[in-house]
Amino acid sequence: MGDTKTMGMFYGGNMTAKDLMTTSVVSVLPETSLRDLADVLVKNRLNGVPVLDARGKFLGVVGQHDLIHHEKPLHIPTTISLLDAWIFLEPPSALKKEIERIAATQVMDIYQKNPAIVSPNATVEEMALLFEQTNSDMLPVIEGGQLKGIIGRTDLVRSLLQEENG
Repeated sequence: MGDTKTMGMFYGGNMTAKDLMTTSVVSVLPETSLRDLADVLVKNRLNGVPVLDARGKFLGVVGQHDLIHHEKPLHIPTTISLLDAWIFLEPPSALKKEIERIAATQVMDIYQKNPAIVSPNATVEEMALLFEQTNSDMLPVIEGGQLKGIIGRTDLVRSLLQEENG
């Protein structure tokens, strides 16, 4: 993983989310079609994007993972037969969610509504831990309910290189 000196610089530097974030962020609306979302991700070579409402308020994130999960086949709930009756072993809400997932046509149907976020003052160490704990590809930087930027895994790696070369 690296020597102690390197890791100390990586975690002990004074860099924050504000220093590392990308501020020119590509985003989508909840009403964006899944086809248009796929086009945005491919054309911009992005793993994911924030979802903002028409006034620019941050709502969540959506990405390649969400699109791939949407395309998985319908999971039929487990059932048992007892006295000629079928009994579902999963709650009806699970089947409802599965049907909604398959029928999704817009970003609002699949985006992550409560993703991990950071403040502009988050440290590199805090962000690295969040990336590891949540397995996210990006962390929105939020201040006062507004999106200020995005931190990607690549931004953290870049900060490590800057610290070593600085």
